[in-house]
Amino acid sequence: MTGKVPVMGVYMEKQDAHGSSGAKPLAGRPSSLESEKLSQRVVDAILSMWALPEDELNFTQIHQGLVRRGIVPKREYRYKTDRILKKLCEMKLINKIGRGRYRLNVEPDEFKIFDYLQTLRQRRETSQFRVGGFLWSLSQLYFLGMPQSVLKYEDAKYALEILNVRIAQLFEALRILAKEVETREKEAVESKLLLLPSQVVRELLLELIPYYLGCKAGMDSDGLPLDELNMVLPKMIHSLPEEVTPQSPTRKEIIMEYFDVINRLMNKREEEQENEEKLFEVFQEKPEDFALIVIRPEHLIDESGSQKREIKNELVEWSSENKSALYIASSLLLFDKENVLAVLDTYGRKYLGKQKWKETRELYEKLHASDQVAGIISDFDFYNGKEKVEAKKYIQELVDEYKVKTIITYLPFSHCSLNFIIPTPRKEKILQEFFPQLPIETMHEWLNDGAILATKISEEKIADLAKHWKVDTQNRRGNREI
Repeated sequence: MTGKVPVMGVYMEKQDAHGSSGAKPLAGRPSSLESEKLSQRVVDAILSMWALPEDELNFTQIHQGLVRRGIVPKREYRYKTDRILKKLCEMKLINKIGRGRYRLNVEPDEFKIFDYLQTLRQRRETSQFRVGGFLWSLSQLYFLGMPQSVLKYEDAKYALEILNVRIAQLFEALRILAKEVETREKEAVESKLLLLPSQVVRELLLELIPYYLGCKAGMDSDGLPLDELNMVLPKMIHSLPEEVTPQSPTRKEIIMEYFDVINRLMNKREEEQENEEKLFEVFQEKPEDFALIVIRPEHLIDESGSQKREIKNELVEWSSENKSALYIASSLLLFDKENVLAVLDTYGRKYLGKQKWKETRELYEKLHASDQVAGIISDFDFYNGKEKVEAKKYIQELVDEYKVKTIITYLPFSHCSLNFIIPTPRKEKILQEFFPQLPIETMHEWLNDGAILATKISEEKIADLAKHWKVDTQNRRGNREI
């Protein structure tokens, strides 16, 4: 972490109703205000506005964010935001880099992780890690001492791809093992030998051969050297059956591909013969600072912050690809509204420009309202009597605010189970129960207009996904061909 971590419950200096030096009260400042507490809630609220530490936010963006979060009661109370920012600068959490512009002095996610680790330390002894597959994640790793440039090198990326996933799997097994032990302690289990959870046993089986070959084999029982491992592993791979069951092939050919790649990554130079003196020098070298922190996936610890960073990154990409306001607004329906509006208001003008930002924000509000109506209609049969009354009242409030034509037209963009992208008589009949004053022909026309827009955007997104998938597949193939 690059900056100092705040102490819980930091207080700002007390002042009387007219300021510390008897000066006249600031405009818009309530005379009853005698002191302010810069609590952890305030610190978290400000730090969470940054998606990345290198971003620059101006005073207005921060002030509006604090008003939106309720930290500052009214927009007129700019003095309060100013005092909070001065205090955070004193605490070295943020830096003022110009007139009314601020940059973060700590990583937002690092700050959250510190908070999380502090909480864990209070509860139990800790050993901490992030990695997963294409659509999931098991854990999250933080390397302290690993250069960011590591991803520039294909061989290093290849090594990380293998090592990181194994670390994540082992971490998950250790986490499950810890829960198993806690359960035994609570239930006062006396037996010292019980069945372990299946995930733990799976990782034990997978690690048994590496453990034996790497730590127990050899003349000195400290594992085989590299050249001998290079001799024994091909024999082991070839001895594998082609499949365990018809549904479980061992993929021997892929394992051999990986083995061949690793062979090519080995240093081909003639290595000097190690002697006792050289070995002694290696052990005497002062180790460089390096650490690996293993924790649960970021979205489980800091879901809001993780989502904001994802939205901001998407915003940058959509901007570079000059995506339409409707494309962007409809894509944002996948995220929480509070996080979407926070990121749009903080970064929207910068990346989209004032006009497209305004258009995107207005479209998002309308699409979100329509999506909520669609969700209510889709689940309406599962509501009890009181919930149905409240739901219809809420729909009417949205209709009053956004107009019925807007709500109906954007229904095909909804992600609810009742797919409105293909208007059918059944769906139109369901809608008439909620909008009885609307002629069926008008409803059909509006739904059809929305379906045309939604289909066009959907086709564009599918084309983008196919393009990214192709690039990702080519990169993976390239890694295997190193």
